[in-house]
Amino acid sequence: MRAVTLILLLLSLMVNALPISVLAAPPVEEPDPTPMVIDPRMDRPVLPENPSRADLGSIVYFEYCLACHGDQGQGLTDEYRQMAYGEDMDCWQSKCHATNHPTPGFIFPRVVPPVIGEGTLKRFVNAEDLYQYLLLRMPYYKYDMPPEIPDDDMWNVTAYLLRINGVLPDRIDFDPQQASMFPVHLTARSHGEEQVVQIVLLGSLALVVVGLLVQRGWRSASSPASRPSFIHHLHPPSIPRLQARWRYTLSAGGLAVFCLLVVVFTGILEMFFYVPTPESAGNSIQMITYAVPYGGLVRGLHFWSAQALVVVSGIHLLRVIFTGAYTQPRRLNYLLGLGLFLLSLLLDFTGYVLRWDEGIRWALTVGTNLLKTIPWIGQALYAFVVGADQPGATTLTRFYAWHIFGLTAIMLGIFTWHIFRVRRDGGISAPPPETRSDSHRITRFELVRREILAALLALIILIVVSARLPAPIDMPIQEIASLGQADPEAPWFFLWVQQLLRYGDAFWLGIAVPLGILALLALLPYLFPRVPADQQGRWFPRAGRIAQVVAALLAAGWLVLTLLELF
Repeated sequence: MRAVTLILLLLSLMVNALPISVLAAPPVEEPDPTPMVIDPRMDRPVLPENPSRADLGSIVYFEYCLACHGDQGQGLTDEYRQMAYGEDMDCWQSKCHATNHPTPGFIFPRVVPPVIGEGTLKRFVNAEDLYQYLLLRMPYYKYDMPPEIPDDDMWNVTAYLLRINGVLPDRIDFDPQQASMFPVHLTARSHGEEQVVQIVLLGSLALVVVGLLVQRGWRSASSPASRPSFIHHLHPPSIPRLQARWRYTLSAGGLAVFCLLVVVFTGILEMFFYVPTPESAGNSIQMITYAVPYGGLVRGLHFWSAQALVVVSGIHLLRVIFTGAYTQPRRLNYLLGLGLFLLSLLLDFTGYVLRWDEGIRWALTVGTNLLKTIPWIGQALYAFVVGADQPGATTLTRFYAWHIFGLTAIMLGIFTWHIFRVRRDGGISAPPPETRSDSHRITRFELVRREILAALLALIILIVVSARLPAPIDMPIQEIASLGQADPEAPWFFLWVQQLLRYGDAFWLGIAVPLGILALLALLPYLFPRVPADQQGRWFPRAGRIAQVVAALLAAGWLVLTLLELF
């Protein structure tokens, strides 16, 4: 036993005598860490010295969009997922971005569309559309994982998408104030020269207006050189001064004539570029708006003058009723004016369809389908208007023919007759000379001067509105069968019909009621007493109270139904 103890003691002394380096386990050499290889395509963009909005937008795209839409805007392709995420490429797997994702988190879509390249961004027409979509819908996870991207950054990424898709040249800077004039599918061009021309034109028109205001008369009737022109001969030699005041006429009749002339002239210009085929109509509208010099302004003038034509025609019709000028000897002319108002609505409606974009669904579906509800003749009438059992190429051809030739020819004919009847019926409605408080009259020269002044002011307003508020435009229709929409919207002048359709039967509320209102307006001169001559020439004569109340109720009903549909 003592021998064993002695041996252990000696071994212990020997071990303690060894250096620590001999006793320690040999160190394990770990390999140097291999740096992660990041594909250069994933590098953060480098900004130039003076970055544009598009340059700044590349940073926004890198930070918010690249993860889903790809480094080249190719979308979430297999190649991109493998390159960017490696073994984590299946982001939608369980407990990551599937339905059982952690909080905070979101479900990752398996398909992310490309945003760069030919055929992308089809749902957008201009930069304003693209910006609004990005602002409301992007990033994809914005509703689950705020914060949102600032508005200015959204404008920047909009500019970047336009430039990277080749529609925003480097020489053109992106201006959010003109986003509605930057196309998504056509190369943007500078509008600087056009803006200069617009300013010069507005300045020239303003100078003419000032000259007319300071001039006492267009031409002096007493001057030997004063010879009435053809335009003067369209007016009576003189009219009572009281009935020539703006607060009596509202200049509605003259403005309606002016708006019609603008519609016709600008429509002729648009015909040089418009292609009335389903494949090309929507694209030709974009071409007119964005590619043709001054095309956006011309199309804006055409659109807004057409809307103004409906408005001033309606005001003129109400003015005639409220001043008692609808009875004999002006009964026929009142009916002609009512017909012109109806034709202005139909012209506006057919022109609305000729856009042939996704914004005209109501006209092509609800509007035309109303014809089918008419008993006995509905189906035949629908086929006559649409040209087939459903909207298609024939529909566009027929609406184009009616808009350019049929309705326009009828309107110009009735318009000429209407002007002739104004002269034939003795000019503007006025009381007999012996009952007038003011016997003074103005000459046709002064009347034409005032009309030209009103037309110039209206033209200035139209140019300003057309430049600031471009005419509506939407994505071209791709397939007629895909026209369905949860809540299609009618043109503004038929919103009241759309609201009525929510309350019951389509025929009674969509066809019978509008036709009944039209018939009631046509029968006003026959249903209600004639306004005595001594009560004419002023607002709201006593003898026309019933007709005035009927017209006021109809106008108020239209306004209420329209506002209900809007809000």
